[in-house]
Amino acid sequence: MRLALAQINPTVGDFAGNRKLIKEYIEKGRTHGADLVIFPELSLCGYFPEDLLLREAFLKESQKSLEEIISHTQKVDTVVVLGYPKLSAEGFLYNTLGVIYKGKLLGEYYKRFLPNYGVFDEYRYFRSGNHLLLLEIGKKPDKVGFLICEDVWHPSLAREYSLLGIDLLVVINASPYEVGKFEKKLKFVTARSTDGLYYTAYVNLVGGQDSLVFDGRSFVISPQGKVVKLAKPFEEELLIADIDTSAVTKNRLRDQRVKEAALYERVLSEVKTVGVERELYQTAEVEEENYKPPTVEEELFKALVVGIRDYFYKQGFKRAVIGLSGGIDSSLVAVLAAEALGRENVLGVYMPTVFNSNRSFQDAKKLAQNLGIEFRVIEIEPLFERFESLFQRLFKNWKFDTADENIQARLRANILFYLSNKEGYIVLSTSNKSECAVGYTTIYGDMAGGFAPIKDLYKTWVYRLARWYNRIKGKEVIPHSVLMKAPSAELRPNQRDQDSLPPYEDLDQILMLYIEEGLSKEEIVQRGFEPQTVERVIRMVSVAEYKRKQAPLGIKVTKTSFDKDWRMPIVKKI
Repeated sequence: MRLALAQINPTVGDFAGNRKLIKEYIEKGRTHGADLVIFPELSLCGYFPEDLLLREAFLKESQKSLEEIISHTQKVDTVVVLGYPKLSAEGFLYNTLGVIYKGKLLGEYYKRFLPNYGVFDEYRYFRSGNHLLLLEIGKKPDKVGFLICEDVWHPSLAREYSLLGIDLLVVINASPYEVGKFEKKLKFVTARSTDGLYYTAYVNLVGGQDSLVFDGRSFVISPQGKVVKLAKPFEEELLIADIDTSAVTKNRLRDQRVKEAALYERVLSEVKTVGVERELYQTAEVEEENYKPPTVEEELFKALVVGIRDYFYKQGFKRAVIGLSGGIDSSLVAVLAAEALGRENVLGVYMPTVFNSNRSFQDAKKLAQNLGIEFRVIEIEPLFERFESLFQRLFKNWKFDTADENIQARLRANILFYLSNKEGYIVLSTSNKSECAVGYTTIYGDMAGGFAPIKDLYKTWVYRLARWYNRIKGKEVIPHSVLMKAPSAELRPNQRDQDSLPPYEDLDQILMLYIEEGLSKEEIVQRGFEPQTVERVIRMVSVAEYKRKQAPLGIKVTKTSFDKDWRMPIVKKI
């Protein structure tokens, strides 16, 4: 049997564009002689539509698009597996997988396990299904079962399909990227294949949608747990995979587990069976993929670039403006923007006061030259002096403090947004996760922006990614002095981040244990950190909640991002 896994990048609500994309991939699959062309979860409407699913016009447009796709397949001798929302006659909405062949919708499977954690909120919209869908295809016939994303993480449905004697399990997905998730996913799905003694075809979305990035990496696993085929990460691709279903029968004859399981396990779900009579592709030999995982840095960089690119392009934006400080955060954001949008579409602006060193100016200028982006200098010292003069007259016992530091950051934000309005740029915030976590950022200042690419990237990761980028480029794109100098906001004389924060190596470890792992203060202290430091960091995280609620959207790359994974009240006592 020949499979075509359509790893596509749809846009939420762009039904015309999505239909065109789906038709193109159906034709590509047909050209390759595929027996099945398989599309990701909700690929017809894009993932995730959120409250668009509550609008009748959106659902009608989705149904109209589905009918057009079905009609398109009338002269296509290939089974199409497609994901879409389905409004039933009873008024219930289902996350649906449809099996389409020669102008007919043969059958549908409704997602059973609806995720309601982290970034997922499917209970708000969908009702769970209650049946399995079995496709019998070819003369033998070969049996194909179907699941949608979260369903495969629960063993019960996969076991039921195994008892039905399937040769292939098709899983359609919209699984967002986060660091380390793919390896876990691959091991998990591999275990499903080896336990059930069938092939698994896992197709995933690719591309950016708001804070989410889908990494693709669709794959096919053999009953022996081998990777038959693996799609590229973060790129659209039609993955062609040949499988030998006769090997499934041979394995079942030799393996007692399924027979023994049948003694005490039962298929409890209703099973709907549909059939397709067609000659299947005759596989000469099944090749296996020599899988080599990418580095964490490569994954992260690609995820951030795709997230920026699709956030801009899917909305019709082209150009970004960044406040370049000569520091590590703005340097990395500029690199990412240039890679995502093209250097001709990125503007870097250096906005000094008396507190900014010549070294910072030289670093910002050198970075812009190395990247080939436009570079402007706008002095804000005169503006800052006028503000200071005003406040000195208003306050009797005036003295320079944090309020005066923050004015500088807010002046810079005003200039960036002026350029945004005047010349059509999107302002990219340069705040990282460490700063957002403890509130070491100025609200309506350096925190401000239309998008925050490194919002979910810890400070130590920022350095790690910057060094990696220089290494793979084989040259010093980000100046060496940026990587070596002590981090500083440069809002007062001789300022250093470490005057206000623990060393980032310690801070980030504490934050990861508290935010990503959910450990308590006592549990973190047991890991070897000073109790006073841990208590202070946790307190800073709590106090900064009001800032994070007003931060711009950013790209999720960790298990617990600050957009939808972290839902804490502002008013609280801990």
